[in-house]
Amino acid sequence: MSESQGSMLIYAVGDISPTRVTEYNEPADSVFEEVVDKLKEADVLLCQLARTLSTKGSLQYRAGPTTWYGRTHPDNVKILVHGGFNLIALANNHCFDYGPESLLETIDVLRANGMEVIGAGKNLQEARKPAIIAKNGNKVAFLNYNSVLPEEYEARENKAGCAPIHVDTFYQSQEFQPGTPPKIITIPHEDEVRAMEEDIRQAKAVADVVVVVMHWGIHIVPGMLADYEFTLGHRAIDAGADLILGAHPHSVKGIEVYKGKVVFHSVGDFAQESPNVALRPEGVFKRSQRPHYGMTSRGEGNRGPKPNKANYSIMARCLIRGGKIEEVSFIPGLCDSAKRGGPRLLNSQDPQFEDVVEFAAKWSRELGTEFKVKGDEVVVLT
Repeated sequence: MSESQGSMLIYAVGDISPTRVTEYNEPADSVFEEVVDKLKEADVLLCQLARTLSTKGSLQYRAGPTTWYGRTHPDNVKILVHGGFNLIALANNHCFDYGPESLLETIDVLRANGMEVIGAGKNLQEARKPAIIAKNGNKVAFLNYNSVLPEEYEARENKAGCAPIHVDTFYQSQEFQPGTPPKIITIPHEDEVRAMEEDIRQAKAVADVVVVVMHWGIHIVPGMLADYEFTLGHRAIDAGADLILGAHPHSVKGIEVYKGKVVFHSVGDFAQESPNVALRPEGVFKRSQRPHYGMTSRGEGNRGPKPNKANYSIMARCLIRGGKIEEVSFIPGLCDSAKRGGPRLLNSQDPQFEDVVEFAAKWSRELGTEFKVKGDEVVVLT
């Protein structure tokens, strides 16, 4: 429930990949057992679902050789129910791994269990439709888009998929010396950016606050942001968005403040039972555990007392009162390999609390953003 009469509390986390109910025959409450009481404080509890909950469809050739984990049995929805999630963002690079039947069954399963779905649907109109949630006199619209797009994952007028914002990548020489690193330029498709802007304007006309969830960015590389993230984030805010929630990179990235509005470029993973910690089907090769740009993957090598930075996670917190955002903050946490990718939220007395805060602050300071620790939360100064 909300903290007080007249307010609305939103918690938002990154990727969740629920599997253990069927893969390990474990109870649904084993994933969020350490955090469930905190999660259920929220009026809106949002996650990005990184798998389809389905027995239908077939692995798409566009998905690549390492996305066998993109689908899990529908019974794993019990994990989300136990956690208290009521809003699911589905626009991501795994939503179509098993084609339209799998995606549409997932939407049906989620809705049958009382959850709103954004970012995907039976056609483009449904994928771009906002979820509008009202509480204590506050009305908030949520939209969801994906820029990490394998071929054919996008929804179209008569095709299922996710709400797309395609991005083109160009490499430009920066100096006359051959072989020097190029400048990387990323440009989102203008027609899809304008469609997003129109969605936001329409949502703002019927809601007090508009929250845009983005699946974007560069995965694994610590701190690095693509320039198209600034383009999309700023244009979304200029169109009327009040908060941007980003995920996909599998690590915490910098937090930006633009015109007084907060942009989380990546909140990291939350409960990611990825290929490193999930059972592989027979015949599937083991994925490499090689370090990626100084951040190793989760798995058997990362179970020491001090977690790898790839395990760092934050839960975004947004308090709305009187139809306006009163405060944006985050709660540091870990996507814990010792719990096969399950989450653990940290309090200010935990020595790892400061580690996660400083990691987020390091990249956020480069964007001109400062924080203030308030109890077990970290307030973003706007």
